[in-house]
Amino acid sequence: MLTLLAHAAPISYKFPLPIWLYVLAGGGAVLLSAPAAALAVSDAPMEERAGRDLYGAARGLRLGPILVAIGTILIAFGLVGGLFSTTEQSTEFFENPMTLLTWVDFWVGLGIVSWLVGNVWERVSPLNVAARALDRLLARNGVEPLAYPAGLGQWPAVTLLLIWSWMELIWGPAKEPRTLALLMLGYALATLAGSAVFGAEAWLGNVELFSVFARTLSRFSPLELRPFVPEVWASTAPEERSARLRGYGAGLRTDPPLAAGGGAFVLAALATVVFDGWSQTDRFGSFQQWFYDRWSFLSAHTDVLQTLSMVAVVAVFVAAYLAITRRNARVLAPTLIPIAAVYFTAHYFAYLLIAGEDTPAVLVDPFGHSWNPLGWGEYGLWKGIAPAAVVWLLQVLLIVWGHVAAVFAAHRLALRGHTRARAMLAQAPLVALMVAYTVAGLWVLAQQLKA
Repeated sequence: MLTLLAHAAPISYKFPLPIWLYVLAGGGAVLLSAPAAALAVSDAPMEERAGRDLYGAARGLRLGPILVAIGTILIAFGLVGGLFSTTEQSTEFFENPMTLLTWVDFWVGLGIVSWLVGNVWERVSPLNVAARALDRLLARNGVEPLAYPAGLGQWPAVTLLLIWSWMELIWGPAKEPRTLALLMLGYALATLAGSAVFGAEAWLGNVELFSVFARTLSRFSPLELRPFVPEVWASTAPEERSARLRGYGAGLRTDPPLAAGGGAFVLAALATVVFDGWSQTDRFGSFQQWFYDRWSFLSAHTDVLQTLSMVAVVAVFVAAYLAITRRNARVLAPTLIPIAAVYFTAHYFAYLLIAGEDTPAVLVDPFGHSWNPLGWGEYGLWKGIAPAAVVWLLQVLLIVWGHVAAVFAAHRLALRGHTRARAMLAQAPLVALMVAYTVAGLWVLAQQLKA
């Protein structure tokens, strides 16, 4: 049986095990982690071990300004290439800096770095820097921002995540360099306008998609920034800030609670990636064909069925979670962050390795005129950069590890206000849901690619 290994990456691998056995083993490992967590996790308050402060060294090296400058240059390359490329070659997805830098390097890199390292984006984003600079300028001129509606929370970011995922997975024009460049320019202007009206910190923390995405996944990361709250960090004197290492998952219990809509954001991030994997399989192709054979409208408007399918997958994930957690939905939502983080990485990392090899070529030739300085425009790609067997093994290990981490996080939450025995009972439905997520994720990764 061949397996789907990466978004848009043509890698296949013949399983050394029957699919049912591999899926059952993964789900069983996650299930067994529940009693293991009960034995390993103490009900005594955990002593947080603060690692060495890394902020002083990073500040001394001026890493923040350097990375902001690099990001600004890359954005400029992307926009120039997207808006002003005229050759037929330069309008292709992998031949233009706008599409490659946005959909491959930026989006995939943002998700992986945010949980693997920490919330680096918060400190190096040119858009965030510009929004805060505008905020300070308005404050100096006596312009006070409006109060952001507290009840609105992060629901605008949830909406933007669904739109972004729809653009990535379904809407064809979003892969056209000029269209994407115009959309991103409009998004940047809207972000600055929103920051001017409601204040940069309120907008970045609740509406701006990429900041909310990075902050959410970084709760699982090993880098702890203090003060925890980004708006407090921004107003804190540099000598009073710190950046220390911690264990993976420590932030799930120490970081501030999720805002309204934060749990839905986690579920949407997980569900849209699962849909992406499923939509590339033969089984999804058969599913589509069944509808096309019966409704001519759908066969003539394929995007409609794909959109409805994506919405249905998200709805199923959300409904299952709400049915299990009920009134504790927002409190327990952080325990799903490890699952979302590792599944995002398992699904995309080979895509980043393979497609990302084209990055130097589009940077030295943004207009598609066959420029070749330093030989970067025509260097040979390393086809063996992502061996299929290695990718498959890493995917399985990542998914199982992430789900086990989620089970441990759920047990720690359950111990608050419960005895060890009652905590096991309280978390049992959530563990069952996590096992179901594990099985679903592994099953999707094991499916045959569409021809």
